[in-house]
Amino acid sequence: MIHAPAKINLFFEVLGKRSDGFHEIVSLACPVSLYDTLYFESTESPEWTLEIHGESTGIPTDRRNIVIRVLEEFRCETGVRHGGRFVLVKRIPSQAGLGGGSSDAAAALLLVNRVQRRRLDRGALCRIGARVGSDVPLFLLSGGSLSRGRGEQVDPVAGLTGMHFVIVKPEEGLSTAEVYRSCMAVHDGEFRHVEPMLDALRLRNGRKFAQSFFNRLEVPAETLWPQGKKLADAIRQCGCPVAQMSGSGTAVFGLCRSATHARRAAAILSNRIPGRIFVVTTVADA
Repeated sequence: MIHAPAKINLFFEVLGKRSDGFHEIVSLACPVSLYDTLYFESTESPEWTLEIHGESTGIPTDRRNIVIRVLEEFRCETGVRHGGRFVLVKRIPSQAGLGGGSSDAAAALLLVNRVQRRRLDRGALCRIGARVGSDVPLFLLSGGSLSRGRGEQVDPVAGLTGMHFVIVKPEEGLSTAEVYRSCMAVHDGEFRHVEPMLDALRLRNGRKFAQSFFNRLEVPAETLWPQGKKLADAIRQCGCPVAQMSGSGTAVFGLCRSATHARRAAAILSNRIPGRIFVVTTVADA
């Protein structure tokens, strides 16, 4: 059994579209205390099977699921013959920008590598994960991470644990592909840099750190879903110095001063906003 955390993007810039069809990005992300749980039982059969409970509406369990695809890549890499049965308990909502599918895939890699005693190091697992999803490698690190390239070039970032957030996931969802397709058309051409946020983090300058939050995908997401701006405004009205969409949305998070502030904001928002609300803390480990 292993827990698969959600993530939020504190910083996300899109530098342009690449020749391979992906977008060049820079992202600072960290895992938070909202988890899916994955169970695994090794079998003599060569098949991988996946059963999903909880937040599972419309999620396929065959090769269309990133968990199955990453397991096939693991087999190609290691030559392992035996398959296994996975049971996934979903709590991270889909179409939220919280990385649930990628986190589940990373958890599957870690779990099968451990149970089947393949002993691949994190670098090898990251290479396998990147073949099926650009976000998978960040979930194979502990704590915060800085991603570049299409997301597969990942380095750890210390100092991001213990921050408190409230997350609102409205009923509506957005397609990541659609948000990216709209991105460069509405890009202002002024590329933001992540270094001021990293400097503020290193110097423990909370004010400058809060001022450095940024997500390039917010504007294209809001062209597809205008309610996102109203949701962010509602979160700011709860005293959050930052309210920002995570990834391609539609989840919007608010930075809180403390766990008490996060719970109070969640209580206020539950009476104002339809959707699911989570109180989370940034964590070091999956």
